[in-house]
Amino acid sequence: MCRLLFLYLPFFLQKMIAVSLTTKMHTMRVLALRSTGPNLDAVVNFLKCFPCLERLYVIFKSWEVINNVRSYDPLDPIESLELRLKNVVLKNYDGTKSSSIDFAKFFVLNAKVLKEMKITLPYHRQHRWFAKQFSLLRVRSRASQDAQIEMRCGSHEYFTHIKGTHDLSTHDPFDLPSIGCSKCKEKGLGDAVYQI
Repeated sequence: MCRLLFLYLPFFLQKMIAVSLTTKMHTMRVLALRSTGPNLDAVVNFLKCFPCLERLYVIFKSWEVINNVRSYDPLDPIESLELRLKNVVLKNYDGTKSSSIDFAKFFVLNAKVLKEMKITLPYHRQHRWFAKQFSLLRVRSRASQDAQIEMRCGSHEYFTHIKGTHDLSTHDPFDLPSIGCSKCKEKGLGDAVYQI
């Protein structure tokens, strides 16, 4: 049974051009993607391919501006968004460009059984910035009112240091403590976490 898949989007998308993502894999539960930008179309195609996906990790390596205009069509439902996706983790989230905001907002507004969304930034931000982000992401209008949305400033994290991702007996091989933000630690704030 395939439970975990880690893909690098630029490489995989080049190989995908000739083949459409019409085959559904019902055994996939965890998907980790590393992307050069917030490519919502590509991620939605994966969601359609993996209808039983419960946990999604997206690690942004750098930021290309991508026009994310996709909207969710309730007449063409995505099974994982409607019934399964409980955890979304965005690492190295930019939050200053509309493409990154729209990417995160898509999951806030459409994942109906979402329990937890963790968003980590690659740099330090002030409290006011986090408050504005929650407004931009329309957290109060989230699809799952039970969802806990958490944002934290931190450092670049690419999961390259994680050794146990091949061990599928581990509940969550990516659930490691954040390295944290050095500026927050200097100011005595510890590991500053903002959540709703």
